[in-house]
Amino acid sequence: MPAFSWLALFFGAFYFVYGAYLPFWSLWLEGIGVSAEMIGMLLGAGMAIRFAGNLMVMGQIKGAGHLLPVTRLLCLLSLLAFLGFYLSHNLWWLVGLTLVANFIYPTLMPVGEALATRMVVQAHLDYGKVRLCGSFAFIVASTLVGALVGNFGSDWILHTMVAGLLLMLLLSWLPLHPAPQDIQGERAKASLLDTLKSPQVRRFLLISALLQGSHAAYYGFSAMHWKAAGYSGTTIGYLWALGVVAEIGMFAADKRFLNRFGAQTLFLVGALGCVVRWVLLGSSTDLAVLVLGQLLHGVTFCVSHLGAIRFMTRQLPAEQQIPTQALYAALGLGMTVAALMAICGVVFEPLGGGIFFIMVLVVLPVFVLRLREESPEQGR
Repeated sequence: MPAFSWLALFFGAFYFVYGAYLPFWSLWLEGIGVSAEMIGMLLGAGMAIRFAGNLMVMGQIKGAGHLLPVTRLLCLLSLLAFLGFYLSHNLWWLVGLTLVANFIYPTLMPVGEALATRMVVQAHLDYGKVRLCGSFAFIVASTLVGALVGNFGSDWILHTMVAGLLLMLLLSWLPLHPAPQDIQGERAKASLLDTLKSPQVRRFLLISALLQGSHAAYYGFSAMHWKAAGYSGTTIGYLWALGVVAEIGMFAADKRFLNRFGAQTLFLVGALGCVVRWVLLGSSTDLAVLVLGQLLHGVTFCVSHLGAIRFMTRQLPAEQQIPTQALYAALGLGMTVAALMAICGVVFEPLGGGIFFIMVLVVLPVFVLRLREESPEQGR
């Protein structure tokens, strides 16, 4: 199967599951009787264990030839892990299974991104168009699950995720052409430690961690905040879907309109969007304000993520791309979000929507951090 079709289906299946998990997992936990503070701790622990999972799994992938077998194994283990949530709702079982599931399942994200970034270089793949397939699937899932929760209850969050994981496992076994190829010398040079020695990579990771970490309040507690304000599960699903519609538009515009901008410019635009968005979501639960805030998701997440892709594909040598992808997923999309999500869980009950103003403070340092424009050849 051509790389575009394979990755479009893979991203579609992954983000369908993520579209059920990210907006609604807190509601599933609430539905089985878990307190807001414990939900914050569980979500934070899950995000934290991603750090270990991403680094341990991605750290063992020394070349692109390992990516497909690892993807298939992770799909199988992810399905088995989430099936475990049917067995018991005992608190310690939930804690243990949360750690196991979040060690395995989220690692599919950097593995898939590593496949995509390799195909950008190897087969001139249009990353934005492939990635928007995942965003579209996220919309379908969040809208579907919102309606299912509103009509049949929160049990359908887990049912939908398991169905999506089964589909992803089946899709992962389709053949990929061209197969990911190792670059000469890549296996010898690619290591997390060597990659971290680069000042540019360290600064990139800090910027990404602040931008993506500032989404912690949104990812973990927006659904609960909006539900407390009187919105139904269906409306919450539509709000999340609207954010991803904006994301799709931005990904679709990437190659045609954003391709001329480098990582630094995209990061600054993303930071500005974060400030405006978190102020809006923290100030009001009026529907018009929420709609405007959700439209800014295309800036806060998508533009920031495209900045990360620019950095990895344009400013890094090929042998550093896979380890940097692992570090980006572990720190930018994992550890920072985990720490901030745990903090949000502690202060959510007294502050409510005020937690979004904490996210504004998180993102402010991005405005003074700078990346040096550097070609892969210079980086070698």
